[in-house]
Amino acid sequence: MRKQLSDIYELLTVSKCPSCGAVTKRSGTFCPDCLEKYTAERAAECPFCKMAADVCVCSVRDLYFCRELDGTMKSLLFYMPENKVFSRALKSLKYSSDRGVEKLFARELAREVLLLFKKHGEFSEDWSVTFPPRRKNAVKRYGFDQSKGLARRLSKYTGMTFEKVFSRKGKTAQKTLGAAERERNAASSFAVKKRAEISGKKYIIIDDVVTSGSTVKACQTLLLSHGAKCAFVLSVAKTPMRGAGFDSGLKYRKTKK
Repeated sequence: MRKQLSDIYELLTVSKCPSCGAVTKRSGTFCPDCLEKYTAERAAECPFCKMAADVCVCSVRDLYFCRELDGTMKSLLFYMPENKVFSRALKSLKYSSDRGVEKLFARELAREVLLLFKKHGEFSEDWSVTFPPRRKNAVKRYGFDQSKGLARRLSKYTGMTFEKVFSRKGKTAQKTLGAAERERNAASSFAVKKRAEISGKKYIIIDDVVTSGSTVKACQTLLLSHGAKCAFVLSVAKTPMRGAGFDSGLKYRKTKK
């Protein structure tokens, strides 16, 4: 019944491109012009290691390494000023009541996750997907939590179990803080729900954009300290690291000035 109502709603409403607002045939799709530009933006390289966002690890040095998926995290693209189509779509994801863009990114993330599972011999039913909750005043203001929406849709598209594991205590927005302050604020802003059953489970933590990594790192630490088998980070985008580079020996080094 819910699926039928959703189909009827989509037929009766005008679908728009989440970046430029042009009318599209289907909800959650870019118009042809934005799709071409977005595809180019996804191919953008890290200024330090010259790798695409899905393989670059320059900005995630402190995240937990997941042996099951052979990495720390996966992102679709970089959040950079020149990626204008994505920046507009991200703004829609965070602030617009039209959740078509949520479908778009959830579909793309689901494709990446399923390929990752296939590569490493993992099965969706053995994994749970969770998210760091948005601040309560932001949810009240905009009416939704974008990471929660992405996690729900990712569960639907992949077969992973959706779990609300974390509660949020802090009120300070991460974007207003510096790197060191972000880490302290994130560590004190999240807690595991009292009835959450975590021990022995494998988790994917989904977030829209990873900047310093402090939020997802705090969530990883909580899951692992409560007995989770592993915790892998998945994000739509990540911000390239500033002031550091990456060498072929997988060791971080400071850039020469």
